[in-house]
Amino acid sequence: MKFSEKWLREWIDLKVESHVLYDQISSAGIEVESIEKFKPVLNGVVVGKIIKCITHSQSDKLKIIKVDIGIKKLLNIVCGASNCRNGIKVAVATIGSLLKKNIKIDIKFIKGELSEGMLCSYFDLGMFYSNKVIELTHEIPLGTSINNCSLLQDNIIKVSITSNRPDGLSILGISRNIAAINNFRQVTLKQKIIPAVIQRKIKINIQSEKKCIRYSGRIIENINVNVDTPDWMKKKLFFSDMLSENIITNIINYVLIEFGQPLNALDSDYILEKNIIVRMAKDYENIVLQDNTQITLNKNILVFSDRKKILSLPGNINSHHVDINKNTKNIFLNAYLIKKGSMFDIFKLVNNNKILEYYNYGIDPLKQFDAIEYATDLIIKICGGIPGPINTKDINSFIFYNNKTIRLNHKVLNKKIGFFIHENIISKILYNLDYQLTFTKTFWDVVPPSWRFDILIEEDVISDIIRIYGYNNISLTPLQENLNIIKKNKSVDFLLSRSTTILVNKGYYEAINYGFIDPKICNIIFPNEEKILLSNPISQDMSCMRSSLWPGLLKNISYNKNRQQQSIRFFESGFCFSIDKEETLGIRQDMFLSGVISGNFIEENWHDKTRKVDFYDLKGDLESVLESICDINNIEFQRKLVSGLHPEQSAAIYLKNNYIGSIGAIDPRLEKKLNVNSATFLFEISFKNFLNIKPLKIKEISKFPTIRRDIAILIAEDIPAYAIIKKCKKFFTNKKVEINLFDVYSCKEFASQKKSLGISFIFQDEKKTLQDNEIDLMMNDCIKTLKEKFQVILRK
Repeated sequence: MKFSEKWLREWIDLKVESHVLYDQISSAGIEVESIEKFKPVLNGVVVGKIIKCITHSQSDKLKIIKVDIGIKKLLNIVCGASNCRNGIKVAVATIGSLLKKNIKIDIKFIKGELSEGMLCSYFDLGMFYSNKVIELTHEIPLGTSINNCSLLQDNIIKVSITSNRPDGLSILGISRNIAAINNFRQVTLKQKIIPAVIQRKIKINIQSEKKCIRYSGRIIENINVNVDTPDWMKKKLFFSDMLSENIITNIINYVLIEFGQPLNALDSDYILEKNIIVRMAKDYENIVLQDNTQITLNKNILVFSDRKKILSLPGNINSHHVDINKNTKNIFLNAYLIKKGSMFDIFKLVNNNKILEYYNYGIDPLKQFDAIEYATDLIIKICGGIPGPINTKDINSFIFYNNKTIRLNHKVLNKKIGFFIHENIISKILYNLDYQLTFTKTFWDVVPPSWRFDILIEEDVISDIIRIYGYNNISLTPLQENLNIIKKNKSVDFLLSRSTTILVNKGYYEAINYGFIDPKICNIIFPNEEKILLSNPISQDMSCMRSSLWPGLLKNISYNKNRQQQSIRFFESGFCFSIDKEETLGIRQDMFLSGVISGNFIEENWHDKTRKVDFYDLKGDLESVLESICDINNIEFQRKLVSGLHPEQSAAIYLKNNYIGSIGAIDPRLEKKLNVNSATFLFEISFKNFLNIKPLKIKEISKFPTIRRDIAILIAEDIPAYAIIKKCKKFFTNKKVEINLFDVYSCKEFASQKKSLGISFIFQDEKKTLQDNEIDLMMNDCIKTLKEKFQVILRK
């Protein structure tokens, strides 16, 4: 909302500097977005006084004027403005002065009369169109430059509000808050009651009571809509960017800015049978606007109609049949109360509708009749007319006004703010804010004013008191509470530091996602998992606590894939949540590390062939991470079905027989649903089993040579290779032997369901050089053990 500072000061008599006023508006909880200074800069335009004004002999529309601008000679000026008369002070553009749009003032002869200048209107000074000269106050000295004339200078204030402070969307609401900050109460508005001269009225039939709960209005007949808007109103609306060419629209906008109350006006002559029906539209029903724009409606749109046609939609969207035009003589001035849910579908049809925004924030339900009376008074004074009675249809409008009594305890207030405020000061603040209050020794029973329907609990009242008392007036004494502070786990920081460094060096980018995810995505990846849903989520797609980092990372993959990224690597660390009745609140949180790769293994280049990433690319990266934080010999990858992963390319990860995570390719059935390609692989590990792992120690490298032995064995197809490697490592527990699987082979020549494994053994002793007979003996014993355990066949 925009308005001029002088307009605000008309409502509140306050002797403070402008910058103080702006600070007080902000302190009231209303954001001051910008301050724009309006100060005309014109050369040669001065203050003058009309000494003599006579009608031109050759034209009844022109006048010959003698003007005193503070010099010996009176200027002779010919002017056609209707408000020229003796004794008024005006703005005079002297010979040689340059007005807006580079209009230069020269000596002219108009119908035979000399004109030595020009009397200026607001339009001549670069403002709104007006056919009248500016009338200045008598105390301004003659000859004063118009640049120094405070009457034409102003500051344009633009404010915005939060959704719970609709009282800040009117000059009346802002002045109430400023008055309270300055320790007085805004004078209660005197209600203008316009007596009905005629008894004709529009009947109202509300058929959609769940959407609209009140509709009020009155007929005003014999008005003249072709009169010009007064300059004092034009000036205010011009600064507010709400000036139109229609006098009725201008009056409605004027009341909107001052009262914060939306009104509408319809041509009553085109309302069939003088009966308005409030109902829901039919599918494909149309409304045609004044500019011939046609809007197609549906059954979710609230409309105001007569028996045959739609008259208007909420938001002053009027049909061309009833919109005010130059031929309008009789109007129906109306206001309505509708529920927020009624506007969402209308917002989809129209954009930037200020009236709908007011209804969206909320309006004072007890001030609608005052707004109708106020607008009626302005219409009659400016346009003439004969008013009828206000007719209303009310369906439980009291639900819009929360008049519930709230108990405010003095001790609670002082404890919450950590500062003592005397009860007399609190009572004064509440009184100045128009609360109804009763004080009883240690507490107040208060009822918020009708325009503060966001005040629901004791803390809301305390917040209101603090902002008026002034945040700067409250000492910065820290609150003292006995809190159980959990010491930061340094082990987790160490593990994360090691892991992230390695992944970044391998080309991964760190992702940071919300801990809240879409339950639909959770159902897709983990269909059988019990979810932790939020009772008051930020949005529907953030209403579930994550049990895994995968949903966020897969969303990152999809986002980048849509932007033509061909090689993607992400990792993320963070808490994940699961149900555990033994934990506080029944929720357990653990720190997880997760990674994902997708697309090409490397970027396209001249040297290497492009290929897709595979399972072993990710497994190798994960092993590098695990090797940096624990003994890799204690890690096992075991084939296992994992929810969300490919049934043939998934494995569980174990540390000393403790499950720590999983790895694998994305399930092909989920690729389209999650918008990822087949070359997408993920891993995830929990750090809870690493916390007691002792850091790896650096050992001196043996100076004695290594000896290698390779064997090839045939084993059953269903025996996993890791079982053979595990058994071999267990056999050489007391020896320093590096065991590695370097080949897996199968063919038709083998016996049915057999495969060949190539395994290397690298021996090294720290104290001596090993002899061949020692190694042969150890290898024979190892092969014997494998034969007994797995019935392996040694290939020659």
